[in-house]
Amino acid sequence: MASTVWISGDTHFGEVKAISLFQRPFSDVATMDNALIDAINRVVKKRDVLIHIGDFCGPSAQGRDAQVAHALTMRKRILCKTIQLIRGNHDPKVAKFEALFASVKNQKTFRRNDGGERVVLCHYPLRAWRGQLGGAMHLYGHAHGALLEIGRSMDVGVDSWNYSPLRLSHALDMLAARPLMPPDGWVRRQETRRDVPEDF
Repeated sequence: MASTVWISGDTHFGEVKAISLFQRPFSDVATMDNALIDAINRVVKKRDVLIHIGDFCGPSAQGRDAQVAHALTMRKRILCKTIQLIRGNHDPKVAKFEALFASVKNQKTFRRNDGGERVVLCHYPLRAWRGQLGGAMHLYGHAHGALLEIGRSMDVGVDSWNYSPLRLSHALDMLAARPLMPPDGWVRRQETRRDVPEDF
């Protein structure tokens, strides 16, 4: 049986401030963690692949060691064997944390099976990405649903998807149905500038 690839991100496990900062409907951080873990385990099977677009755990008031320890606890509760991490700004650069994942990358690109379009994965929302005018797609997190999606780009963080992962194929099918940016899409928005006054 073929495995399914899922995508999610911005879980911010263990971060108390995430509830108010991102307007999440949870009474406390334990309730939030439990709901996010349950949502993952409900749909992502043991042999599936989960791509996490970054910020697995939020920062801890007790420091980085406490953050990494909480990440280990959360990872043990996720049934899926293979999680690929696209590093976010809150993901610590320490071996003990990175060992929780099948791979850790700052950015990932690949070709879509149906259609062959390039797909660019990055924690941060990009305004321009490789192949954009030719139909390339961009999946990101970080914004927690606060930015308008442009062209074939999509926020795949939990705050945009009812606190649950979504099938990667579903996300890409949705983006493929969106119109291409027209070839003349690069319209100058800024005046030409100089770095020294003209009377110099």
